[in-house]
Amino acid sequence: MHAHMYGSSITRRLFVAHCVFLAVLTVLVSTAALVDARERSYTVTAERMLSVAVAIADNPLVVTAAQSADPTAALQAYTVSVSANADVDSISIMSPGGVRWTHPDPAKIGQKDPDQAVRAITGAAYTEVTSGAGAPSVRAVVPIVDPEDDVVGIVTAGISTNTTQTVLDARLPAILILALTLLLAGTVGFWLLDRFLRRATLGWGAEELARNYLLTDSVLRSVREGLALIDRSGTVVLYNDQAARLLGIPARTGSRNGATAPAVTDLDLPPALTELLQSGRPAQDELYPTPTRVLVVSQTPAQPAPSRGRGRAESMGTVVTVRENPGAPSRG
Repeated sequence: MHAHMYGSSITRRLFVAHCVFLAVLTVLVSTAALVDARERSYTVTAERMLSVAVAIADNPLVVTAAQSADPTAALQAYTVSVSANADVDSISIMSPGGVRWTHPDPAKIGQKDPDQAVRAITGAAYTEVTSGAGAPSVRAVVPIVDPEDDVVGIVTAGISTNTTQTVLDARLPAILILALTLLLAGTVGFWLLDRFLRRATLGWGAEELARNYLLTDSVLRSVREGLALIDRSGTVVLYNDQAARLLGIPARTGSRNGATAPAVTDLDLPPALTELLQSGRPAQDELYPTPTRVLVVSQTPAQPAPSRGRGRAESMGTVVTVRENPGAPSRG
């Protein structure tokens, strides 16, 4: 159970980092897209409202009615009709003092507009975004100017922004679908990576591998006999100092620094001993003379412990122990 807990720790951490990165990226991209879509929506809507308000303010009928004794009678039906045809939520015409002559809600006619824009009285047209009870509204305010350039009234045209449409314009559904696709692909990828790492590390995690390496290194240095691990390709992948001395392998250092592991065939060994180390066959205290000494060699398969649920694991090579035969005469 302990090995199982550590076995996928690397993959689990990478997967969590992947999910966090993807979530943060999705939030940032969605926020940027939403802000951009909202600003574009405000700009396009403001231009449309300004066009509608300018068209009304420039209408000679409106200019004449604004100077009549009863502007409401002449303009209320007209603004209601324009609102319906132009798909505008609210068109209101008011006096220069801000008293409504027309309004979609007849009950508000004659009341003073609380949002009266003083700038329009000076003859300046502009747009603004106001926060209503629901979604924000975009409003255009345009002065009605008579032939003498006097402001005789004010036209406002406004519409509430469509939050749903803004979300669609920002392509948030597409962004979310892409994020979910990447999450699913990442999940599959990390699951495959987890299976590979479990096979490659026999279920051990990074901390366990580091701990086992330090323990193995300490054991190798403390053993008085030569000890080496030879993989199935005939490469000496692990050995202690005594094995290096007896088999003529370059001495081990604290760090491999990317050095290539020596092959058995590259060592200056008797042909019979080379054949034994390459064959991987079991051997027990076999004697192999060299020009300077007689070596006692034993060899057993390097068989890892069975993985849970997998039975006996495949051999990784051979473990070789080698020592000098103290009773053999020196040939040097």
